[in-house]
Amino acid sequence: MKKIIFLVSLVTIAFWGCKNNSSEYINKLEQKIKEDSLKNVAEMQTLKSEMQARLDSMQQACGDCIGSFYVVTGSFREPQNADNYLAEMKKQGFKAQIIVAPNGFHLVCIYCGQNLKDVLGALQSARNNVQPESWVYIK
Repeated sequence: MKKIIFLVSLVTIAFWGCKNNSSEYINKLEQKIKEDSLKNVAEMQTLKSEMQARLDSMQQACGDCIGSFYVVTGSFREPQNADNYLAEMKKQGFKAQIIVAPNGFHLVCIYCGQNLKDVLGALQSARNNVQPESWVYIK
């Protein structure tokens, strides 16, 4: 009987120790996740500021560049995927179109313009509202 009581006591102590260590570990893990999240938000804000500075610099440098400029929100190797994404963009109210690039990719464009300054404004809007990785294709 003493052996059983000793064994139960030992198991209880071990369980209590694991429970306390587990709780402490979870608290440390949650704190680390919060710290990492805040760090990632700060890094994203820095990158966004840098991107905006580059766009502003391009707008100042380009003046009234003339050509065919397209804001691309999706690039697809498979035509069907491009058609599906095009339909989605049109549902959202964009006058979207598909351009086939020389490399064979199907580019879904939501804005086309002749003036790079205007297109860069549309690019910023697309990055904020549609696809953060939108870019400009020059034809």
